[in-house]
Amino acid sequence: MAEIAVVPERFLVSRRRAALSVAAAAALALTLGSCASEPDQTPQESASSASSSATSAATEVTAAPVDDSLAVTVSGAAGAAPETQITTPLSVEKTVKKVVTAGTGPEVTLDDTVTFNYALYGGSDGQQVDSSYDGPTRPRFAMSQITRGIASGFVGSKVGDRVVVAISPTDGFGTSATNFGEQYDANTTFVLVADIIAAEKTRTAADGAPVTDVPADLPKVTLTDDRPTGFDVSGISEAVKAPADTIAQDLLTGTGPVVASGQTVVMQYVGATIDGKVFESSWETQPFTTVIGAGRVIQGWDKGLVGKTVGSRVLLVIPADQAYGTDASSGRPTGTLIFVVDILDAY
Repeated sequence: MAEIAVVPERFLVSRRRAALSVAAAAALALTLGSCASEPDQTPQESASSASSSATSAATEVTAAPVDDSLAVTVSGAAGAAPETQITTPLSVEKTVKKVVTAGTGPEVTLDDTVTFNYALYGGSDGQQVDSSYDGPTRPRFAMSQITRGIASGFVGSKVGDRVVVAISPTDGFGTSATNFGEQYDANTTFVLVADIIAAEKTRTAADGAPVTDVPADLPKVTLTDDRPTGFDVSGISEAVKAPADTIAQDLLTGTGPVVASGQTVVMQYVGATIDGKVFESSWETQPFTTVIGAGRVIQGWDKGLVGKTVGSRVLLVIPADQAYGTDASSGRPTGTLIFVVDILDAY
């Protein structure tokens, strides 16, 4: 089984994606040196390390004003890597944007998840410091989870737009700016050129149809305001307490795409030991994102979630040998574990 358990994807991927995540902006240095064998990262730890300047988009963002005089010239076909010229040094006190190519799709809102390609530049010297155009996947983020300046530039834009966003220092990467180069700091303006590819309403919880024939001897999920918070284990059977294999039972069956091995999956979850004692919940911080079916998480997650559909709420009962084992010295939960997982997105 995998050495790691629930290790946030943002600690395992390239800087290409991590640079844009709220929590990952502060954790960027960890991203550069991390690997899939690190056992001690948790969603709670990563969320608490978020930079205060990389503020959550959902609560504080207003649309960046358009400034057609912005000293950035972009050429090249939309969808291809841009050719960008910046009159340097470029510095803005407030985040502004201009539209290079106007799209005809729906308008991006703060409730959306956005798929896009981008190139990022230092405003002080015009040097490209990051790009997704040469990567295998396109960045995809809920607007509530990307750096405030980027969210500000995207909200009100349309799908199909190519936009230039001059990200002010107060809306940017904070002290993590130095990870793009020693010449940058918390006072640096950054310039983002982005092609907005798609936008759809962000799913915040499972929204599938209830399953009526759930076996009675499984743990019961307890809810607070329709959100999973724990488990009632009073009626579970001996077979469930020590299953031979991972049990993966839909509680709600979503109508979204089927989750495939190797996809990035966004989830909310609660985890407990077989006696019902909760040891972790992503609902207290932010959704957890990982690659599934690739050994990034415990084996029971890989086995139990591949093949499920987006929008589902899945109950997992995982034997010790497909979780963390029985050695309590590591500080991890041991024995049979229970999870309830809401699958929010897969791509």
